[in-house]
Order: sequence, then structure tokens, then C-alpha cells
Amino acid sequence: MELNHVLLFTIVATSALILLQAFRPQTPGVRARAGIVLVASAFCWLLARSIAGWLSAIIWCALLLVPAFLRHRVQTAPFRQYQSRRPTITLSPVVLTLIVMNIAVFILELFAGGSTNELTLHRLGELDTRLVIYRHEYWRLIAALFLHYGPIHIFFNLFALLLLGPPLERQIGGLLFFGCYAVSGLGSNIAVVLLTRLRFLDPVQLVGASGCIMGVVGTWAGFLLRHRHLPLARQRLRNIFIIILMQLAFDIVTPQVSMSAHLGGLVTGFLFGLIIPVKPSGAASIPRPRF
Repeated sequence: MELNHVLLFTIVATSALILLQAFRPQTPGVRARAGIVLVASAFCWLLARSIAGWLSAIIWCALLLVPAFLRHRVQTAPFRQYQSRRPTITLSPVVLTLIVMNIAVFILELFAGGSTNELTLHRLGELDTRLVIYRHEYWRLIAALFLHYGPIHIFFNLFALLLLGPPLERQIGGLLFFGCYAVSGLGSNIAVVLLTRLRFLDPVQLVGASGCIMGVVGTWAGFLLRHRHLPLARQRLRNIFIIILMQLAFDIVTPQVSMSAHLGGLVTGFLFGLIIPVKPSGAASIPRPRF
């Protein structure tokens, strides 16, 4: 997975979200600038595909990121002395534990031969569907969830967990959140193995927590759908739907990514979310996940 490709998709996705008004409130002109970024990204892809992500990132920063940062500083300047010193993104206990575990395993990969070394990943437990089916090495269904192929892979997975995980953990509790993460990841890998066993997929080797992350997204979707009477639930459900569409689009244009694993985690998480009750302390309002 090349950083150029990831940058291009991220820029296109965030610009499209702005055009679809997933982020509110919006300032005048921001949707027009987002449209310009999309058009410019398309031209970069057509004319200079090998560096399209980097060129689009420059345009994105100039038209969207930097103006938003400067506007925020101007708006908050009069109140800066009263602002809390806590970071905008707050960690929760289970999310922090999962991040530490993933980083620890990634360091183990580096010392064992490298995070992109196929032999190292195989020894540490990548999901090799042939070995699971014919040699019954079921431990790989769990081990593969904590392995990652290179720094870009683990960075984006943990960043997504950091954004989506804490608000869900605060809403449903640490124990249920860990269950959501683990069951979704396991469901993701089982789905790939079953599809391979039924010969809908060719044998593959997979690593990564992407199925777990999509399970978090699916759990949000199931929870919000069941409890759509709660404040802001419908708006958040719409944003979740947009995130799912963006992820599916990314899977389609990125051959190194397993759409089956993502869909398996998403569906498992969705079913998990449908059975989660509202905590008594959260019945009055729902936390706002920062999408």
C-alpha cells in the first residue's frame, strides 16, 4: 500500500464528505474549495499518477486545511486563556490498551525480521487461509489481527481506532467495546476463511486490524440504527453510512486490500451493535464521534 495512493484517497474522501455536508457547521465557500480540490485531484491522477497524492495534498492543505486552522485560531483567540489544556482527542482505557498491544507486536515484527518480511509475518501468525483450512491452525485467526504490513498500515489502522473507538467505548462500556473489537476481528477472518473454503476467494495471506476497525464502524451503525430516537443519532448514522461507502470505494481501487475481510468485520460489528442496550447514564444524550 503506497503512501501516495493513501494520501490521494484520504484527500478525495474528506473533500467529498465536505461536499456532502457530513461536517457541520461549514463556513461559506468551503464546499466550493472542496470541489476545486476534487477536480484538481482528478487532474493530478490523470497527468501525474505517480505523485498525484502528494500534489493533491499540497492543494488540500492550501485550500482546506490551512484556512480551517487559521480560522479556528482567530475564532478561539479571545477565549484561549479559558480553554482546557486537554487534547481534542481523548483516549479511553480499552482503546489505549489495544493501541499499546498493536504497537508492541509491531516492534516485535521489526526485531523478528521486519514488518514487510513475508517469512516473519508467516512465523508470527499471518492469516494463511490454506493453513487454517487444511492444517487447522486456528490460532492465526487471532494472531493476524495484531500484525501489520509496514508503518503506513499500522498508522492508519490505529488512527482510525483513535478517532472512532473512544466515543463508542464511553457509550457502551469497556467490556462491550473489547467484545466488539475482538468478535468483529474474529468474524472478519472467519468470513475470509469460509469464502476461501467455498472457493469464492483464492487462498490469501492477510494481516492487520482493519476487520476490527470496520467492526467498530459496524457496531456504531447497528447501535445508532437500533437507538435512532436518541439525539443526533440520525445525523451520526448518515455519517457512518458515508464512511462505509468511502471505505468500499477505497477497497475497490486498492487491490492489496481485502474487501471480504472488511465486509466480514463490518457485518459482525453491525450485528453486535444491534443487541447493545443504551447505558442508563447515556440515555439522555449520545457522544459525538469525530468523523
